Amino acid sequence: MGFEEVLRKAQDGDPDAQVAMGYLFYRGDGVVQDRREAARWFGLAADQGNAEAMCNLGHMRAHGIGMSCNLEKAMDLYLKSAELGDARAMFNLGFMYSDVEGIPQDWEKAYYWYSRAAEEGNIVSLYRMAVMNDEGRGIPQDIPRAIELYTKCFKAGYEKAGYRLGLIHLEGRGVPKNPDKAAKFMIKAANMGSEDAMCELGKMHINGQGMTHSLSNAKKWLTKASNRGSSEAAELLERIERGELK
Repeated sequence: MGFEEVLRKAQDGDPDAQVAMGYLFYRGDGVVQDRREAARWFGLAADQGNAEAMCNLGHMRAHGIGMSCNLEKAMDLYLKSAELGDARAMFNLGFMYSDVEGIPQDWEKAYYWYSRAAEEGNIVSLYRMAVMNDEGRGIPQDIPRAIELYTKCFKAGYEKAGYRLGLIHLEGRGVPKNPDKAAKFMIKAANMGSEDAMCELGKMHINGQGMTHSLSNAKKWLTKASNRGSSEAAELLERIERGELK
């Protein structure tokens, strides 16, 4: 569908076309980027009850994009969108309650919204539920439940979950300590792109824990992690170069 046709439908009041126009102006896709104009189109669709538009406006309100920052209005928009079934809005509500300064932290509400989003197939929400079970944030610590959720995430291709599973088996939290099993999780997670797993594999090669003691192999993994932004890996590489680690 060409721009002119989308514009015509949007002007005629089609909420899906209005959302499409919002994205075009938000991204500057074929038009001059104009976040205010994006907000206007999203607003028109939101006024007609479009959940996706409400969620987008909530994001723009939360971050002060194209309009003034207002966390309370962002929360209201996310809530309306979530109640209409938008999984992204459910996740954003969970994140606002767990991580955003300016919103009273409420782990119980965060877990509720993460669980609602996970039921809709949101993998990041499932991962955050796993972390909360793992660390006992807002709910009693439940390592078996955390393992169950991490495993679902990992099978869905979420590499951070593999790193977390590796740590649980490496440290023996709630399960027998098993460095060999931990290494398998770490290698798979690292190959999927987890810099945390890459760094951990470097440390495991340095310590000879679950992996053969090998500084050359340690440097290989640590270099990969460092190139992806891991400051811990960069520091360990410097220590190897200075001869502090053998």
